[in-house]
Amino acid sequence: MIKFIIITALGLLSLASVQAQQTVLVNSGETITVTGGGLLYVSGDTRIDAGRINAMNLSTVEFHGSVSVITGGLYLYMDASGLITGDLEIRQTATCWRYKPGVLTIEGTIRNSGTLNNEGEIVIGKP
Repeated sequence: MIKFIIITALGLLSLASVQAQQTVLVNSGETITVTGGGLLYVSGDTRIDAGRINAMNLSTVEFHGSVSVITGGLYLYMDASGLITGDLEIRQTATCWRYKPGVLTIEGTIRNSGTLNNEGEIVIGKP
């Protein structure tokens, strides 16, 4: 059983979907860490049932779909950037934390009943 995934410099984890609304990344308790300038690119919806996704050290996470954080969290540290082209849903026992510096862009709607912390910059809406 995979307990964690680490993506490092020049690394790329790409998950694609044939159907635009299909959930293609489901995290059920693992830790996914993107570091050293790596890129996590998801073409479709993402659901974090448990566990966490960490982006740090100039890395980028791009979710081309909606993101639902049920429990666990989405964390952006140390100059990491993130893009969500759909909606971001944070449930009651979940966390989304944008540490400074860095930017998280959400082109859809934020539905927050959990914890949303921002020490960097969060841009909401499509430019």
